[in-house]
Amino acid sequence: MQRRRTRNYLPPFPDQIGRALSLVGWNVLLVILGLILIGVVGEVWLRSTMPFLISRYPKRFDPDVGLLGKPNTEVRWTNALDFWTVTQTNSLGFLDREPISPERAAASCHIVMIGDSFVEAKAVSLVDKFHIRLETLASHHLPHQNITSSAFGFGGSGPINQLAYYDKFASHLHAKLLVLEPGDFQDNSPILSTVRRNHPPELRASPHGRKG
Repeated sequence: MQRRRTRNYLPPFPDQIGRALSLVGWNVLLVILGLILIGVVGEVWLRSTMPFLISRYPKRFDPDVGLLGKPNTEVRWTNALDFWTVTQTNSLGFLDREPISPERAAASCHIVMIGDSFVEAKAVSLVDKFHIRLETLASHHLPHQNITSSAFGFGGSGPINQLAYYDKFASHLHAKLLVLEPGDFQDNSPILSTVRRNHPPELRASPHGRKG
């Protein structure tokens, strides 16, 4: 009767285990260093090709009209793809030039534009906003009309807020033409706006604050 042979499997020697762990450790370290290097190079490239990476729009709450930009503050806006704008809010908190005086408005054919993000136009520079381009075109083609303009727009505002813009900021200008770009009706309601845009509720002005 033959005796069955058995093999003895001896564990690796401690020095072999140490070399294997050391090799794995070096590989992991090289991978980490490679990722860090890629991150540093990417950051340097982004900073050298993009003016800034994060949008910044300081805001305030006006009890008469709702949420507005903070007056005389720099606004940086970007989609990190094809536009980077830096604009200054005026003393009222809108992305427009300083408010025109009632005397100058009365002496000209003044146009008031009121609305939401289309009038606010934070993705373009000040000179490219449509009411200012209208002035520029009018000065060349209709110089005798002496056209001036003002814009009161804020993204996400509803018609209730925008009517309040006219009451508080534009009614005294007695504009020859009022252009109301009312935007979305659901923006009158913080709840509906929150559901639609999936963001925290924003403050809105009370409709009872309007003048009769």
